[in-house]
Amino acid sequence: MNFLNQTSKYILYISIVLNGILLMIVAGVVPFLLYLSAVANLVLFWYVAKCLIKLEEVEESVSHIFNKTEEFVDHLENIYALEMYYGDEDLQSLIEHSRELINEYVDIQEKYFEVEVLEESDEEGETGEDGEENHPRSEKEEE
Repeated sequence: MNFLNQTSKYILYISIVLNGILLMIVAGVVPFLLYLSAVANLVLFWYVAKCLIKLEEVEESVSHIFNKTEEFVDHLENIYALEMYYGDEDLQSLIEHSRELINEYVDIQEKYFEVEVLEESDEEGETGEDGEENHPRSEKEEE
């Protein structure tokens, strides 16, 4: 199947070149330049569409990582809230470190994906107007 796919691509490329040469011989240079411009525009349109699809995949991946880290922080906070671990300095520093990591993720989202993130005073994320959850930026807790 791959061989047929490659062969059809080569036939398409050869056809484009031969049609351009034929157009130049029959109609002249100006229609040939118009033909080249149309082909170049189609190739650039295809490339831009492919780049946008890839960018959307990257944005989804970053969002997935962000959500997984948020789940991790919630799990840590639940463990920290247990009587057995309450006040443990190692867990507290781990929670603070994970919050710093989330804040860096938020900065990356704001910088590259034009996502507007609201800073909140409580620790629960709220749903914004666009239906996406806005994750809070937590400040270090003082004991």
